[in-house]
Amino acid sequence: MAANSLDRLTISFNVDSNYEALRLGFLEGANPSAYKRLLSIATLNAARTMVNPMRAEAPVGKTTKNPGRLRKSVTARRARFNTPAAVVGPRAGRNRAGASGGAWYRWFVTSGISGVRQTKNGPKAVKAVPANPFVTRVSKNEGRQKTAMEAMAKTVESFFNNGAFRDTIMKFKRR
Repeated sequence: MAANSLDRLTISFNVDSNYEALRLGFLEGANPSAYKRLLSIATLNAARTMVNPMRAEAPVGKTTKNPGRLRKSVTARRARFNTPAAVVGPRAGRNRAGASGGAWYRWFVTSGISGVRQTKNGPKAVKAVPANPFVTRVSKNEGRQKTAMEAMAKTVESFFNNGAFRDTIMKFKRR
């Protein structure tokens, strides 16, 4: 054929979406530790998409000299149990939000407090604090769940398409 000829052969492939699932299944069978590392990174990336919306929903108090500690303490981290998984929400601890101290009171805000306290002298009535379940509100939002799932799928896709990323996942990890 001449270089300027209009006769060309074009071949295009439409890859079935199940093909990627099949490749992921082969990875799981061939190298389970790499598969677990990949899913751990993918779930953490998915959880990170929820951090900023959750921080925006977190209430900011007006009673302290340094408000916003609850908002600053919202992070994404790997789960300790049932891995691969990730957790998003306010972190516990006194020093999680820097020098200002952490949000040790986070469960008061998210769960609320009953109007009755049990003391040595019996139950006493106190002011109840209503719950503000901002973590649940954000995590149950279908649009944000879809964004998180897209981030997870994008991470798995980049594993198959990016050689450098794949090499970091596949290399032997000594503990």
